[in-house]
Amino acid sequence: MGSLAVPIYLSVVADAHLKVSCFLSAHGVARSERLLVAVSGGADSCALLQILLALGQRVGVAHVHHGLRKAAADEDVEFVRARARALGVPFHCAQVDAAARDGRSPEARARALRYAALAQLREGGGYRYVATAHTLDDQAETLLLRAVRGTGPRGLASIAPHSAAERLLRPLLSVRREELRRYLQERGLGWREDESNADLSIPRNRLRADVLPVLEAIHPAAVRKLGELAQTAREMASFFRDAVAPTLARALEERDGGVWIDAAELAELSPWLRAQAVVELLERRGLGERISATHLRRVLRFLERADSGKRLSLPQAMTLLCDRDRFWLGPESGPSFPRPFSCELCPPHALELPERDLRLSWRRMRAHDSSRETLLLPTQLSRPLVVRSPLPGDHMRSTEKATAIPLQDLFAAARWSRRARARAVVVELASEVIWVVGLAHLPLARTARQGLDKSGWELVADPLSPHLESC
Repeated sequence: MGSLAVPIYLSVVADAHLKVSCFLSAHGVARSERLLVAVSGGADSCALLQILLALGQRVGVAHVHHGLRKAAADEDVEFVRARARALGVPFHCAQVDAAARDGRSPEARARALRYAALAQLREGGGYRYVATAHTLDDQAETLLLRAVRGTGPRGLASIAPHSAAERLLRPLLSVRREELRRYLQERGLGWREDESNADLSIPRNRLRADVLPVLEAIHPAAVRKLGELAQTAREMASFFRDAVAPTLARALEERDGGVWIDAAELAELSPWLRAQAVVELLERRGLGERISATHLRRVLRFLERADSGKRLSLPQAMTLLCDRDRFWLGPESGPSFPRPFSCELCPPHALELPERDLRLSWRRMRAHDSSRETLLLPTQLSRPLVVRSPLPGDHMRSTEKATAIPLQDLFAAARWSRRARARAVVVELASEVIWVVGLAHLPLARTARQGLDKSGWELVADPLSPHLESC
């Protein structure tokens, strides 16, 4: 006769300890490592502090005063300070001004300032991670809020259990809020209640009070199932991130205070993966949480249809600029192109222009090398060459015609982008432009080179880096 499986029911305390212990083990956190626990004074964070101490973890306590709620916030500080003192652990406090308006919602502003303050306290105190007390309920609420606003797999992934980049741990994401209250009650410990949690004008509070109870009435495991959905979405998002990584590596170039985007590379992706690539790009620029589904559709449409010179405004004072076949994402002030320059150059000295990824060097004339930009010059130069940025009114004259052609017309004929023009380098001899590096393929520039004495010097243009974009 087979044995019967007998279910084992753990106490609230033992269950909480087991879940957090498994979390720390799964994320490679040793007991000897110091964690900074973010404690607001509420039940969730107070319970996290007690659980970590019960597991023998080395901890410190951090509290952030947001400059809101006045007297109540001051009382929160003293409550957390007293709890830390009673437990014999270090206490750290930071104050931020979450009341200052900056275009974000009060909740988003407070969150950003809180995490920045916690990061500073962590670094200053020598802690490896900040541990926050987000629960399974917080996970479900975040998922639902993002779903009704419009999102994809990354948004549905909601709250990440672990962020190596931000040095964050969230050990309670598998624990219900009510379990933590019972945990504290069983141990005879109190906590603070934030009166703003009763404000139903705040979407999260309204969802917590009115929506989740209805979902749990329909399906008792609704909150846990939403947490499982967040985990599935996180795995999907990771898959898509890996799928678009090679394309983004080819398509993106960090430069000019932002990032340049090769739209042709993105166009090689399927529409769905293209959208995921754009989401990944926006997240890298710190826009992930501020971009709605509507924003994403606008960005995708702009990348497909925008005319050169057009701009698309984005949250956080960011802009997307179309520059011919490339796009630039960065501050709304626009790209910070290289400054104009001018210098003299004589053989055999070389000239490196890092901001333009260009090196000019001399060699004695040899058989034509079509893979390198060269300028043929006489054996004896009557004066130094001037290497400089283009100037308004610059012209270039053909040796076959007396007509001088404006450089702007040459740029337009070659369909040079604003980015390429800002990096253009001209070579001047005897106050006359004789070469525009990168326009050697034009008949005018070719004629100018061929008409010079071929028994002398060659001025050779090479990229400083092998990935230099061809103009």
